[in-house]
Amino acid sequence: MSRRGRVWAALCLMLLGLGGFSSARATSVVVTVQRPQAEAGEVAAVEQPAEQIISTASVGTQEAPDEEAPQGEISLTGYFADRAYVRPAMVQTTDTVDSIPPYAIVTLAPVDDSWAVYTSPKGKTGYVKYGKLLPVPEYEREEPRYVYGEKRVEIRSLPAYDAQKIYAAEPYELMTVDGRCEGFLHVIAAEGAVEGYVMPGWVQRAEFSPKAISPTAFVVSTETATLEMPLQGSPTGEVLSPAMYYVATGTYGNYYALEQSGKTVYIDKGKVALWSQRGPEGRTFFTLPRGGEKTREDQAEMLFLGGKVGDSGAALLRTQGKAMLLPPGARVYLYAGYGDWVGAVYEEQAGYLRREEVTLLTGESLVAELAGLDLSGGTVTRNAFLDQALAMLERGNPFQARYNYLTGAQVESLFPLGIPYFWGGRSYTITKERWPEYTTREAWQSSPVFYQKGTVYLYGFDCVGFVKNVYSLAGLPIQGDILDLRDRTYCDAGQHVYCDDVYPLPADWTEAARNMQIGDIMEIHHPRNHVMIYLGTLRSFGYTAEQLPALADYLDYPLMLQSGGNPYSYLRFQSWIASSSDARTRGASPTDGGASVCILGVPRERAELVMEVHDETQYGFDVEGSCVTIMSFGNVRDYFVYRMPKGD
Repeated sequence: MSRRGRVWAALCLMLLGLGGFSSARATSVVVTVQRPQAEAGEVAAVEQPAEQIISTASVGTQEAPDEEAPQGEISLTGYFADRAYVRPAMVQTTDTVDSIPPYAIVTLAPVDDSWAVYTSPKGKTGYVKYGKLLPVPEYEREEPRYVYGEKRVEIRSLPAYDAQKIYAAEPYELMTVDGRCEGFLHVIAAEGAVEGYVMPGWVQRAEFSPKAISPTAFVVSTETATLEMPLQGSPTGEVLSPAMYYVATGTYGNYYALEQSGKTVYIDKGKVALWSQRGPEGRTFFTLPRGGEKTREDQAEMLFLGGKVGDSGAALLRTQGKAMLLPPGARVYLYAGYGDWVGAVYEEQAGYLRREEVTLLTGESLVAELAGLDLSGGTVTRNAFLDQALAMLERGNPFQARYNYLTGAQVESLFPLGIPYFWGGRSYTITKERWPEYTTREAWQSSPVFYQKGTVYLYGFDCVGFVKNVYSLAGLPIQGDILDLRDRTYCDAGQHVYCDDVYPLPADWTEAARNMQIGDIMEIHHPRNHVMIYLGTLRSFGYTAEQLPALADYLDYPLMLQSGGNPYSYLRFQSWIASSSDARTRGASPTDGGASVCILGVPRERAELVMEVHDETQYGFDVEGSCVTIMSFGNVRDYFVYRMPKGD
């Protein structure tokens, strides 16, 4: 066989045998193979654009080999998972010309079955063994969308934690997402000059809710273009003229928000001058309404209560310089008071209500409200697990209120906003170390979706920490790793109510609920592990089809208590952090969820709420001002339901 034939044969075998990333990452990858020119009688390979060579290797001073390095007739673009050493000759010695750092994308010219020519960015040439060269993965394309990071975002050359950092996007710098690969997002930054990968949790969609302010007039000294988004590199909008004044109705960071041609646009505060309310000779040009003005942030009254719009009239939620009409009886969450105004969250919208338009749902008012409902179908009974688990929900949570009313319990929330979710959070002691204030901690590792190592968040429990602490506080501590409960010995001992490979869940979710007991632990793998505690059903808490028409078909489906993603939790913590006068809290990033209730088996297409939190879509229902999320089983690989034996 000719040398060219041997090289092609070796290349084919290598491509067939190449793996991608480790088993923890997907392996759907391709390699760029180019042949410069087909010889007579041969069919030319399909040409593809050459990949950009990215390398930060520090080139040594050793000269290239005396003899001219033979050039391969094909080129390979890829990377090495471990550092690769460049030799002066095709001999495995300790002598090196240079080294190629892990995850640096390089292009090599194969010489034979083992060796290839490598030329550094500074022109130094040597030989490297390419048997462990991995191909550059392709990303699955998606509809392009804008994203940004609230902090500096390191863009990597490959979809891997250890890949090279090729660019640092500044806070609020606009980037475009056009696909994803291996759990990473493929982004384009620096006006198209940089392409690379970031984790989904490091960025968020460029969708903004400016903070409402008292209408503020301003002028510009020269023609100034507005921005569609309050970000560096944002597309421009309409041009403001120095011959006119404009009114800002909101603020977002260093930008004012104003309405132009029916949409919200932004302008840098440094490019405007505030217009005095009085002109020459003290004549008033116009009057600025002051109804929406807040007191100073450090004078805010912390509420953390549920609220309800009066049954006899609607309310106006002021936000983004506009007014959103809330229907009579609408449930809202109130996080702070500012004199005659209260900060409120309604579904996914945050804004301000006049205090007179809403009733605070304190413990007494909740009991009075429940007394007027027909709760005769409620069958929930007093339970040690529920006493502890429901105390981790937010104050005014409807399941907590109904549990107290139906059982006579007096469960109170440990924290007014509930326990936050924190990736890796397991410690009850740390959670309460600043009680009644929230504890803050830096994340010590990055999560697959949201949490970034080194960033400060509100501290709380992850799903495992939630379940283990509920059991411990109820007097039944779980020893060891909770995932060990999957072991077949528990199944043989009859402690598995359901298990994917022995006792599969029935197709009818109502039957599954009938066979489960409060306190049963469910673990699913979807593809990450998640654990929850069985709570009961909507019907067992006295809900009817008339009270929850959107959930009328699912009143007997299983409800689970968890610490996990929840959009209402995210909005509550985000609004509270912005209003807090506590310096440590104000420096924290909002958590993406917390202790909450989810429902099993409901199709996502039936959800009445579809909300995005940090580029992750969540589905659910509004249940009396609380968000009950849907736990989908569409991508669950395996599961078990464990029941603690009596007497343990």
